[in-house]
Amino acid sequence: MTNKPLRAILPLGKARIVDRSPTSFKMAIGGSTTIEVGCNMSLYDIRDGDLLTLYTEVLIAPAKGNG
Repeated sequence: MTNKPLRAILPLGKARIVDRSPTSFKMAIGGSTTIEVGCNMSLYDIRDGDLLTLYTEVLIAPAKGNG
């Protein structure tokens, strides 16, 4: 067993892919608001219209003793 702290994955929402280029993709998160992610698109199978899950990871708080 490792001593690495445990993490919880918290889903934040879903976002649809609305635009792609060789160096980035854009996700619509509501109304006309988008998030652009820079990356080498030749490494990923992401297509217009795909629905991606946005999430974050947080450390799990250590257990508190009785007393």
